[in-house]
Amino acid sequence: MLFKTHQEGDEVVYFVLAERMGWDLSNYTTKDDPRVNTFPYSIYRGPLFHHPPLYPLLLKMGLAWSGNPLLEIPGVATPKVRRGELAPRVPDRAVAAAFLMAVAATIAAIVYAWRLMLLLEIGPWPGGLAMLGIALCPVVLFSTVHVHHDGLAGLLMFCGLVAFAEALDRNRIGLAVVAAVWLVAALNIRFNSILMLPVLAAMPCFRRPQMATSEPAADGSLSQADAARWVVPTIVLASVAVLGLQHFIRLFLTYGTISPSGLIQPLPGAAQASPFLTFVETRVTRTWVLSELGLIYPIAILFFAPAVLRGMWSELRRRTWAGLLLAASTFLFAAQLALSHRQLRYFAVVTVFVNACWPWLFQTLGPSRLRGVALGLGGATLFLMATTGFLNGPMAEPEQMMLIPSATFLWPPLLRAYQL
Repeated sequence: MLFKTHQEGDEVVYFVLAERMGWDLSNYTTKDDPRVNTFPYSIYRGPLFHHPPLYPLLLKMGLAWSGNPLLEIPGVATPKVRRGELAPRVPDRAVAAAFLMAVAATIAAIVYAWRLMLLLEIGPWPGGLAMLGIALCPVVLFSTVHVHHDGLAGLLMFCGLVAFAEALDRNRIGLAVVAAVWLVAALNIRFNSILMLPVLAAMPCFRRPQMATSEPAADGSLSQADAARWVVPTIVLASVAVLGLQHFIRLFLTYGTISPSGLIQPLPGAAQASPFLTFVETRVTRTWVLSELGLIYPIAILFFAPAVLRGMWSELRRRTWAGLLLAASTFLFAAQLALSHRQLRYFAVVTVFVNACWPWLFQTLGPSRLRGVALGLGGATLFLMATTGFLNGPMAEPEQMMLIPSATFLWPPLLRAYQL
């Protein structure tokens, strides 16, 4: 990331927002900047940008931090361009800030994956697969080697979900505050983070299988222990409502809606504005995206095995933390596929959660006949994840705008399908 130039459309958008917005979040729009307001979608000419302002705000802080030690690394490629309309590329200070955010969030997510395995009572094998999956996830990697916030949003959401589960499990106010910080940050990073709200609302209903509720008092009132258990969700959900939804309220007051179709409308000729947009608008369907994900994560087909489906239903019916993880992953994936599927990197919000499900999958299969199949598909998945990440991360050209599964390089007819 540090050794490449950054001038892709969305990267320039976030830089423009960081450059023009005020520290009080005023002037949060791209409508007055000629580098962006010619993009063929209405939101770039609107008075308020649809994604929340935390990511551009952090980039703005990076622009103001001249002492970042990353800037002294030999070979940092992004030029020290002038500010304003003569800056066609994201400058080095903003790239360094984005890099630090991505690294910190990835490390935090790996740590929280380990803590989740403790919560699920899954041992080092297969628990380590969750940490390995998050570290190697090519969809997250592709997002985090660019000045994009898709992967960052997924990492923050995952940290917040695990922290909230820990707070509920241990009934600790301190942990609830930590969870609130993660979740508020996630909701202020990306528009689609709002999809987490139904998951968060349902979380107080889940628990460890062996946890029993206290008996009600003789007069039918809640015991002191049960009453105290509502303090943690109140802290987290109130923080999310007050601090995490402020931008969505601004959007509603400005546009009268928070529906993506109402906020982002293609202008006439949008599909022909560039070869990339023509490709996205005419070729990329939900079937296309599912095929791409299948070429990276072939092991996912095992989630449809009867034994796994029975296990998922059992976990969900008992309202265990494993059931919560599986339900959250399924819901977020379905919602992302339904609402925003045009680019594979958008699924970085979801793949963090799905990677955390692999240990449960292997533990559920146990010594069954599918265990050998799972190990074979698991090995193939790790290979495809690692090679896809390598080819689309360190080896990718700066102008590459889409994530391409490594399997396409092994079969040329597939690769030809990506020609613009």
